[in-house]
Amino acid sequence: MPQIQQRPQFLKNRRKNVFIWTKKRLRTENRLLRQRIDYLEHESSALADRLVRGQVDLAQQADNCLNISHELHVLRDINTDAHRRLEEAFETIRQLSSKNKAEQGLTDTATQVDDTSMIEHIHQLQQELIEAHTKKSDLESSVRELKLRVQELESSNKRLRESPPDGGVAALQEELIRVKMREAEAALSLKEMRQRIQELENHWMRYQEARTKTEAQSPTSPNASTDAPNTSADSTTSTSSNPLSARNRLAKLTAGWMGGSASNEAEPSLKELEEQIMGLRIREADMNVELQEMSQKVMELETQNHVCSNQLKRQDEELKRVTEERDMLNKTEQEMSGKVKDLEHKLLAAESEMKEKNVMQRLKYTEALQNISDLKQHIAQLESKNAEKFATAQLRGLVDMDEDSIASNRSNGSLGDATSINSEEMSAFLAEVTLRHSNAPTNSDSLLDETDEEDERGDEKKRKSTKPQKKNHEDTADSGLDGVHLSDN
Repeated sequence: MPQIQQRPQFLKNRRKNVFIWTKKRLRTENRLLRQRIDYLEHESSALADRLVRGQVDLAQQADNCLNISHELHVLRDINTDAHRRLEEAFETIRQLSSKNKAEQGLTDTATQVDDTSMIEHIHQLQQELIEAHTKKSDLESSVRELKLRVQELESSNKRLRESPPDGGVAALQEELIRVKMREAEAALSLKEMRQRIQELENHWMRYQEARTKTEAQSPTSPNASTDAPNTSADSTTSTSSNPLSARNRLAKLTAGWMGGSASNEAEPSLKELEEQIMGLRIREADMNVELQEMSQKVMELETQNHVCSNQLKRQDEELKRVTEERDMLNKTEQEMSGKVKDLEHKLLAAESEMKEKNVMQRLKYTEALQNISDLKQHIAQLESKNAEKFATAQLRGLVDMDEDSIASNRSNGSLGDATSINSEEMSAFLAEVTLRHSNAPTNSDSLLDETDEEDERGDEKKRKSTKPQKKNHEDTADSGLDGVHLSDN
């Protein structure tokens, strides 16, 4: 008997603890779900505020564009008015100029004053026109900038609408869906549990009523009589204590029918069957609770699977995009490296060409210097030859001159002046040749030939001038000296 009495108490405590634990777990889950829902509502309100702010900014920018377009129309009107006034001013200038031409002799001072005032007025109008043009250009530039800004904002807004949400927003949306599903499942499970508990309470009440009636009709043993007041007392306590939990009632139920079965072992009647049915129903309720928990877990796992599949899809798409970008970057890098190599080859070729050109220029410069030095030496030799020829000619003239040929000597002196002039011209010509030789060094031989021909011509002229001097043998050396001095003078 004590073992039989301890068993219902143990089952009662166990079921009470299980019910308390499930109740606490459901409360914590509900609290966490409420917190998560509040957080998601806060996030959604923040996103809505951002969207509203973006729309307000777009509206303000559209309003600014309209205002700027209105100001632009006003400035265009001002510009047309200024052009019209300028045309009127030009027309008045024409009229005044015509009047000034008609009355030029009478009103010179008045017309001057009118002209100055008119010119000042024209300058003012031109200044206003320039300012209007500058304002117009500034406004047009600002309008273009605002249009570009509006287009950028519209494109960004369209891209945000069309593009899938990013990782954080997508995760929040999936978490919200999952939380709502869990909340719905929890609500359904709680509702079903309440219904089952209500049904069990109803069955228990009917069972208690039937048992009290049967015990009142057939009091067989003192144990039954003693159990009846206990059960009646329990029923009175249960009716008096209405706020008892469902698990306590079920524990009392099991304790009652276990006690009843112990006291009425000899009666295999309808009571045992009812007690077995009640035990089966309680077990069915427990199994339903477990089934609901398992279904909730299955639902959570399905939602997690869905979320993970979506995340994997997004990661695959992101991986594809990153690989495409990497391929594009590799291609561009290869192209740029090829271009860099081509530019390096071109740079090396250009540097080699520049070096070759510098070497050629230096060689040409040295050749030109060498040619100039050769020409200078040749010119010095020619000058020395000319001096020798001139000295021999003068010596011949000193021997052959006489007093009667003073006039001829004077003519010879004039010829000597001509030859000296020719020699000066030759020196100037040779200087020009040396200057030109840097540009055309190949013409040096022709120039030297020309100088030789001119020297030969001068020698022939000197010989012709000395022939009449040879005929006069009676002239003395003094007369020849006088002729030489005259020629020098």
